[in-house]
Amino acid sequence: MIYRPKKKEVPFRPCDHTGCPACGEYRAPKDRRLKEYYWFCLKHVTEYNKNWDFYLGLSSEEIESHIQNDVTWQRPTWRLGENQTFRANLNSTRDTFGLFNEDELGMNGTYNPPQSPEQKHEARLVEAARFLEVTFPLMVSVVKKQYKMLAKKYHPDTNQGNTDAEHMFKKLNEHYRYIMKRLGEKP
Repeated sequence: MIYRPKKKEVPFRPCDHTGCPACGEYRAPKDRRLKEYYWFCLKHVTEYNKNWDFYLGLSSEEIESHIQNDVTWQRPTWRLGENQTFRANLNSTRDTFGLFNEDELGMNGTYNPPQSPEQKHEARLVEAARFLEVTFPLMVSVVKKQYKMLAKKYHPDTNQGNTDAEHMFKKLNEHYRYIMKRLGEKP
């Protein structure tokens, strides 16, 4: 035998629409505070909902402000770096992986756009890559291919007595060795 509790009898509540004798089973808010409600029958609650405007009486600026506050569920927010509680907790914890680097998070009050690959590397590596006419990310196969092409161009045997070409060939070798060292390869 299965025990099923009896449903509680709901007292009869008449529809709040004037002149309607039906039972008011459905509630509808009286204003945007959503604290007080009307009780309507199904016919009148659908009619009420079609005509009800939550933003009635608000200016367009107030409506826009309310919509923007809805993005954060009407909770207070602040710009990144302005919350002193967060800063206190940040200073008391170890940041092993550097995830909360203040400059990257923009806590200094400025926008830090993403860097190009060249800006991420040191100046000498960028200079060497430009001289070899290669782009980031550097790949060993591309660097070697470009080095061979430029070595043929500037080699002293192909440029008989040209001191400028000899100078360029020496710089080429320096830059090539540096890049290969940085890439973990033997030149």
